[in-house]
Amino acid sequence: MERMYANLGLTTAISRLGLEGAASGDAGYLQRQLRQIEAALPAFNLDSAMAHLAAEIAAFEEDLRVDQRVALIMLIVASMVALNEGSTRLPVTGPQAREPMARILGPLCMEADTDGETERAAMMARAIAKLLESGDAASVIARTSGEYRPLLYLPPYIYHQRIRTAEIRLAERLQPRLGVAGAAASEREIAAAIADVCRRPHWIGGREISLSGEQRSAVRNAAERRLAIISGGPGTGKTSIVLAFLRVLVRLGIKPAEIALAAPTGKAAYRMSESIRDGLAQVREPAAADEQLLHEHPEALTVHRLLGYSPSRGSFLHHGNNPLPASVVVVDESSMLDLNLTNRLAAALRPQARLVMLGDADQLPSVAAGAVFRELVAAVQGAQGKLDAEVCTRLTQSYRMDPGDAAGRTIFALAQKINEGAVSVSDGTPLIEQRIEPAGLRFDGVELLNPEGAAIEQFLDHWYAEKIRDSRIDALASKAFAYGENGFDDTAVAELKRIFEHLAASRILCVTRVLATGAERINAAMHRRAAVTANRLPERARFVAGEPVMVVRNDYERMLFNGDQGIIARVKRPEGGESHMAVFMRGDSCAAFHLAALGDVLEHCYATTIHKAQGSEFDCVAIVMPERDIPILSRELLYTAVSRARKSVVLVGSIEMVRAAAARKGMRYSGLAELLNPAAEKAQP
Repeated sequence: MERMYANLGLTTAISRLGLEGAASGDAGYLQRQLRQIEAALPAFNLDSAMAHLAAEIAAFEEDLRVDQRVALIMLIVASMVALNEGSTRLPVTGPQAREPMARILGPLCMEADTDGETERAAMMARAIAKLLESGDAASVIARTSGEYRPLLYLPPYIYHQRIRTAEIRLAERLQPRLGVAGAAASEREIAAAIADVCRRPHWIGGREISLSGEQRSAVRNAAERRLAIISGGPGTGKTSIVLAFLRVLVRLGIKPAEIALAAPTGKAAYRMSESIRDGLAQVREPAAADEQLLHEHPEALTVHRLLGYSPSRGSFLHHGNNPLPASVVVVDESSMLDLNLTNRLAAALRPQARLVMLGDADQLPSVAAGAVFRELVAAVQGAQGKLDAEVCTRLTQSYRMDPGDAAGRTIFALAQKINEGAVSVSDGTPLIEQRIEPAGLRFDGVELLNPEGAAIEQFLDHWYAEKIRDSRIDALASKAFAYGENGFDDTAVAELKRIFEHLAASRILCVTRVLATGAERINAAMHRRAAVTANRLPERARFVAGEPVMVVRNDYERMLFNGDQGIIARVKRPEGGESHMAVFMRGDSCAAFHLAALGDVLEHCYATTIHKAQGSEFDCVAIVMPERDIPILSRELLYTAVSRARKSVVLVGSIEMVRAAAARKGMRYSGLAELLNPAAEKAQP
């Protein structure tokens, strides 16, 4: 069935529904609706082909009037939009459905008015409710969990059947851990271990890293609970907590081999390992436990690798019947975990194993369905919205955006304003400095540049000149690096690392992949500039030396993972000759791969979507706002983008779009929190 859908075109759906050449009457109306849906879907960051899939699913129900069929197609598309936005369910009837249905149906029905809801959208919402109340479309919509249909209607929500099943299973697996004590040792032993770690702090850049009170609480909770949740914004010291927790565990007699470290992406896992390794090496007066951990510390893996995922078989090595051997599992960047992957992880834990999840509940949730981390935080809140401090620790102090630094202070203040839902250009003191033209950008603090039309090209010219081009980097990028049997030599690695660091210091962040302000078009525009610089034809050279690239799908054969970033370099091969290859950092060395072997796994990453930038840090980011308000623009999206930066944020677009994003709280509809805690629905964060 999936293969059939992958090959469908809109004409296929029209043919099945008997609409060829339709111009008027019922057939013409249905065809126009399909065309409108197709045109509207890119604004939801969905391919227009999803309209074809919705029409095919609706065609399973043969006996419907045309108005019912249109309502069914609209319902299916709305459920797809919600799923793509990360919701596991969507309210479609009753008072709570009015806002989400208006937001989704408005663009699908076109002709939006100033309220964002059209009369046509309201009529369509009523038609959908009437269809659901009638009990028609039983071939597509189930009414009880025991029926297997593509959709499941449990008033007032519509679910995708498989997602609902996964949500219930995850709740059943996490419920026994939530709020259940399972201390690694006695309170006195845990307190003594934490005190000893604090007496022997590690250092970074000549600065002593001491645990704050809230960080100590997080470490204590992680040592005392079978499920510990640690939520904090960017730079709030979550990595320091992981390091301290590992040091405490070894002092309590837990062997390093019994500890598993994981993160959702390869990049996040690498950063986790690197931070722990560097931190352990900088403990000034290490105890015997620290020395043991330094030499035996576990390497962080992606969650897929931890669970032993086999892409060829499409299955996992570790599951309920073959659990992970680890007694402690620590997962960083947990806000990026989707429902299905978290379900796999929970299933693979031994009953007495300890799970520690760190993330940012205010950040964008996972790309795929589910807001698991946010829902877990909600589940441990009481009816008054107060956290159970023994299960979940909220970190409030940021160490990345130094409030003592003017630029960092401004970025931190903007992130706070976004979370409050209100952004202004000036709020007593200038929070956002406006620039008239790209040449006026200082790349310091927060700046707003509002180019119009072709002026976006002027911004890209300036960004390319200031952030990509560099005479020293250009000289290095034009070199041919020798790649022998033992890889690159030390000099080549050092030079390649300089290119990496330069390109990784800044990034353009986009709301969508598609549209004129999307990552695809901006990457293509930047590639044209790089090709011209290299005296190559852009359409003839897919990549040129010195370009930043990103892996967009896991490649287990080459141990490259979704989100891994590299560069294109000219490489001299041992057998003679040279070619352009993709080079990736591997610890203190580099690995090179032929472009033909990687195929479409590789894309340019001058620009990425904000979702792809989760877990990353940059000195400078440029956030390209859409030209018009689109449904996926949200507070969480803008907060995530701004909080990626250490020194500079450039908002490219109108202040109206920035305000629109801050004002719209992204709604992910999920039933996990209330499955875990029935009182949680009243205390959603």
